[in-house]
Amino acid sequence: MESKVCPEAVPVRTLYFQQSRLYYQPHKCKSRIVFAKVCYNSRMPTIGLTGNLGMGKSTVLGLFNKLGAITFNIDEFVHNILKKPDVIKRIAKILGKDILLANSRNISINKKRVANIIFNDPYKRKAVEKIIHPEVLKIIKRSTSDILRREPSAIIIFEVPLLFEAGYARYFKKTIVVYCKRNTSITRLARKGLSRTEAIKRMRAQMPINEKKKLADLLIDNNNGIKNTELQVRQIFQGLT
Repeated sequence: MESKVCPEAVPVRTLYFQQSRLYYQPHKCKSRIVFAKVCYNSRMPTIGLTGNLGMGKSTVLGLFNKLGAITFNIDEFVHNILKKPDVIKRIAKILGKDILLANSRNISINKKRVANIIFNDPYKRKAVEKIIHPEVLKIIKRSTSDILRREPSAIIIFEVPLLFEAGYARYFKKTIVVYCKRNTSITRLARKGLSRTEAIKRMRAQMPINEKKKLADLLIDNNNGIKNTELQVRQIFQGLT
């Protein structure tokens, strides 16, 4: 770890990322700009939140947001990434032109067709993930950098469904896993229109929840009602501030 100290520099309380390194905002002095490198680590000062399908990740993310955390849902990033022409072209090359929807203005992806293919073909799923995941990571880093410029002490939490499967965990300071019983998650997914068979198929495409629990820094048991979950979220949030 390196640092340069200038006695005439006036520190600015802003942080930013550059090539995975965390810096203070440049100090301005009479002769030069001085950078004070405070960290040489690929981990961002953010939290990665995950769990398996139907286990309440988004609910928990919302609870953290109410307490003051800045929160993001990675699925929203993916939604925007899938609109990029170059990404559409690369995915269509893997999955075939049948996944494309065309109109007079542009070409888009039929997400339902994509889901039907990738959840039945693990090789194609991994090939598509290799296209999407680097794009997601760029947005995570950029979002974090933008927020920390404005608010260095911000608590930033990203909901990342494939946090461990895709290797994202190493980029976060801490990880949280939300879990519940399998039948409970299947019931929740049924309310969203997903059949039991389809729900189980998609669950099998994810790392078993017990494995995720072993890898997590923090756990949230979402089996015992919203009040109990809120209490756990509040306790964790207080420990982060």
